[in-house]
Amino acid sequence: MDISVGKIGVANSLGEKLPESGLDAVLVAEPLLREVKLEGEISGITAFAASVAALSESCDYPLLCGCLTRFGSMRHVSVMTFASGRLADIADRTLNLSAEPYCEGDTIKILRLKRFDAGLLVDTDLLLAKNWQKIAPRCDAVIGIAKCGADVDFGYVPTLASLFGKPYAAAFSGGEILWGTPPAE
Repeated sequence: MDISVGKIGVANSLGEKLPESGLDAVLVAEPLLREVKLEGEISGITAFAASVAALSESCDYPLLCGCLTRFGSMRHVSVMTFASGRLADIADRTLNLSAEPYCEGDTIKILRLKRFDAGLLVDTDLLLAKNWQKIAPRCDAVIGIAKCGADVDFGYVPTLASLFGKPYAAAFSGGEILWGTPPAE
């Protein structure tokens, strides 16, 4: 997807062949369908982060993977960023707008990609004008990964992108993609 400031790829699952080089990032939403236990990932007991990190080692772009994370009793809807063979960052959804029992994070991330800075909005954070307002002055585009749910309508994302004048790309766990570039003023 060309979003005017750069190119974002989307992979429907970690099992498919990843795009060739020349992208700024690839979004993978499919892992949102399973939970990652961070204690196991940190101590090296499980293989999820190691396998995605290994995939990122052969890419010249970061892989952004949506996932459900658990640390003790805390559960989050998150995006893990992998680059150059390692886990580079984890971002959590900051506001739970659904009926699901997940905790909220406290920080919206700005990622420096090859050609632009991207505001990263996780799941329903994509729907909040206050989040777009916070990151719009600090980023060139907005990217996001979200779960699909009947209780949430992501149809407002193009309106928010236009309102704040930001190109955007969002991948959803059900395989849907939203992306575009607001018209020039």
